[in-house]
Amino acid sequence: MNSSQTAVPPFGSLAWAQANGGRMSARERVLEGGRSTRAVLGLMGARAAQRVGVPARKAVSIDIESLVFPDSRIAREAEEECRTTVSPMLYNHSVRTYIFGLMLAQRDGLKPDHEMFYVASMLHDLTLGETHRHFAPIDCFAARGGLLAEEWTSVRGWDPSRRATVSNAITMHLNSRVDPSFGPEAQMLRAGAGVDTIGLRYRHLAPASMEQILERYPRHGLKVSRELAFVDEGHPGTRAQFLRQLGFAKLLRTSQFAE
Repeated sequence: MNSSQTAVPPFGSLAWAQANGGRMSARERVLEGGRSTRAVLGLMGARAAQRVGVPARKAVSIDIESLVFPDSRIAREAEEECRTTVSPMLYNHSVRTYIFGLMLAQRDGLKPDHEMFYVASMLHDLTLGETHRHFAPIDCFAARGGLLAEEWTSVRGWDPSRRATVSNAITMHLNSRVDPSFGPEAQMLRAGAGVDTIGLRYRHLAPASMEQILERYPRHGLKVSRELAFVDEGHPGTRAQFLRQLGFAKLLRTSQFAE
């Protein structure tokens, strides 16, 4: 690359969203469409296997009674921010995203910074709630969430590296794939949210653990929620609109969860 050229930020990153307003190019739509189609085909195969009783391999368990959440000051403040500014449905979704992400990290051999991942989980959908919906003048709610996280963690004294890890994890959680270079926290946030919305990798989690988690953190009608179907976030060119066009709302309604 010569010096007159500018590197294109990685797809879905905060720098990418800031450069283009969170809107996908035609090429990105084609590439992400291919990746998303492969993911959906895998999901449909997993759902079919579950329906006919094919046992899952290497399902991961967790004892919800012994799970200890991060208890640093910033972790407690992130939990409070989430609990007091979004609906109980979105709050429980955020907690389950953290738990499911931890379980999949164990299965995948990832070793995250638990505090960073917890903060990312608590903050990742704040801009779907009314309090923070209009935090920044950008159509993509995930990018607004990344910008919010950048400012929120900066005010609390985090260094640029930790701020970037969390803000990119949040901005990229709508991607079909997150590059490992963005850290295990970003990979886990996308994976945990994917389980809790459309059931991606649902079969990798042990049924007994899933039952415990859902009893402790009920879904409050998530399958028919406006927020996680992105009903109010389908702005032209955004990844939320792209996912809606791919049938995300139907995948949400037909997920393996009861509600």
